[in-house]
Amino acid sequence: MAKKKADKKPVPLERKPWIEKAKGLRIITIVSLGLALWVGYQILRTGNDWGRAILWGAIFGGSTWLVYFGMIAFHSLFNPEKKDQND
Repeated sequence: MAKKKADKKPVPLERKPWIEKAKGLRIITIVSLGLALWVGYQILRTGNDWGRAILWGAIFGGSTWLVYFGMIAFHSLFNPEKKDQND
């Protein structure tokens, strides 16, 4: 029995994306728009200032995209030889 366990090779861990790129972009778009609208609504509700509401909504909605593209850049630093196969 000990030999059977020793004969088995360990399964390599693969670095595959959890979801497809197109689906991920749709999810990020929906989340960033929802966040921007929610922040804008909260500012409008308290101060009734459209300029500040649009500004902070755009900042918070854009921060989602900043994190997304920042993580792509971060991962490309540590794995530059691997090309994106999910395009």
